[in-house]
Formats: sequence, C-alpha cells, structure tokens
Amino acid sequence: MLPVILLALAAVVAAASLVFDGLDRKIRARLQARVGPPLLQPFYDIIKLLGKSWIAPRGSAKGLFTALPLLALAFSALAGAVTLAGAVGLLELPGDVVIVYSLLTASSLSLLLGGASSGNPYASISLSRGVSTLFAFKLPLLVATLAASMRGGAWFSIARALEVQRARGPTLLTISGATALLAILAGMPAEGEVTPFDVTTAETEIVSGFMVEYSGPLLAFVKLAKSISRFTTALLASILTLCLPLGNPWAEVTVCWLGALLIMLLSITLTATFVARVRVDQLARFFWRIPLLLSLISLAASLSGW
Repeated sequence: MLPVILLALAAVVAAASLVFDGLDRKIRARLQARVGPPLLQPFYDIIKLLGKSWIAPRGSAKGLFTALPLLALAFSALAGAVTLAGAVGLLELPGDVVIVYSLLTASSLSLLLGGASSGNPYASISLSRGVSTLFAFKLPLLVATLAASMRGGAWFSIARALEVQRARGPTLLTISGATALLAILAGMPAEGEVTPFDVTTAETEIVSGFMVEYSGPLLAFVKLAKSISRFTTALLASILTLCLPLGNPWAEVTVCWLGALLIMLLSITLTATFVARVRVDQLARFFWRIPLLLSLISLAASLSGW
C-alpha cells in the first residue's frame, strides 16, 4: 500500500513542479514585456518529448547514458513523495529531512554523470562545473534546512517539525528559522540552475552542458527530475518554516505549497529575470560566504533554542 501512496504523491509533486515552471516562464515574460508561453506549456513539452525518439551518441557509455536520467527522476520523485507524505502524516521516518536531501543530491549527481557518459566535451565540462557547484551550495542549504528542523527537539523529522510549529507557531518567527530561510532563498537559484548560477547548463558557453546529447524521453526525464528537485527543496523549506496551525493537515500543507511557490518566485523567477550570470569561482565564493554564514548562524541559534 505504501508504494502506491508514494507513487501517487510523487505524481502530485511532479504536476505541481510543472505548474510552477509554467508560472515562472509566464511571469518572466511579463516582466520583460512579452506575452510568454501558456501556463501549461511545460506539460506539453514533456508529453511531446515522450513521443519522440532518442539517440545515444557513438562512443557513449550507453547503459549509463540511458539509465541515469531515469534513476535521477526516481530519486527526485521519491524525495518529493517522502516530503509530502511526512507533511500530511502518512509517513514518519526518523531523519527524513536528511533522507530527502540525500535523494536530491543523488538525483543531481546522476544527471551530471549521465550527461558526462555521452562523451561530449561540453558535458564533461558541465560535470566539472557541476561538482564544484554542488559542493558550494548544497552544504549551506543542508545546514540551513537541518537547523530549521531542529526546533523543539524535532531533530530532522518533517512530521515532528510540523507538530512543533502547531504548538509554538511558525519557525520563521524565530532567529534560527528566519536566518535558515534567508540562506535557502540565497541558494535556491543554484538548485534551480537559473541565472546567475546556471554555470552547469549555460547555453552560451557549454551548449546546455550535461543535457547537450539528451533527446526524446531521456530529455523529458532530465527536465522533470530537475523540476521536481527544485520544487521539493522549496516545499521542504516552506514546511519547516512557514506552517500555520490551522487544525487540518491538508489545509496546512496547502499553505505550505503556496509558501513554496512564493519562495521559488522570489529566489528563482525574480533572480533569473534581473541578475546577470556569474563565473564558477564567483559562485563558490558567494555560497561559502553569505549562505553558509547564514546557515551556521541559524544552526547556532537553533542549538541555543532561539
């Protein structure tokens, strides 16, 4: 029964992530005085790609090239399902916050390795950049998220973090929660691979990086895995910091979904619209200074009970 529930929740998270992609593209277009694509364009794109054929480059490690995008999608979908299941009380795993972040990181690495297995030099450059980027922004995001999930003895549990917020109010109103959310907002553009932190997929430099050789259903898996990963990161941050005690788990989760959309609009849409790109070394310096400092302050405040 549990696998069926997780599969259904993964489908819900996938649909929500594509809806945000449509909102993101529409709002960016409006801010740039364009009409933009339809709201459901991401759904049309995925369906169209699933109906096309795909090609494995000559000289590629075909097994890895074809299997890793599907594995990345499975990792990100499971992370989204576990997050949502913990939020509505259907699943309570000790340390599920750590489990979710491990799955999201595994998804990102799978995509990078799958692209590099094509043998394309642009994909190899993307792998090098991607590993550096992951180390730069994943640590601040992880520390900030762990700090937000430690309030009141929740100790990295989504369900217990929600119980604490129902009893004491949103974690955002604490020093640790506020600084944790600021650190996550600063790191989300890198999670979403949008400007100014799109160094792993920069079209003008490395022709979309690890995605350069993917086509058809494999490209659909890549795009869907990326979409689910960034939405799950925002949803987890919203659940841990913005929960309102409404007395109904589904109503509370609905508020958290709206909070996740707000987090993504502020950190991804507006940033990608108004900020220019940066170099890899600038990206690393930024994340090791500001988001990491904010996340460490949040962790110290959480350990001190603030």
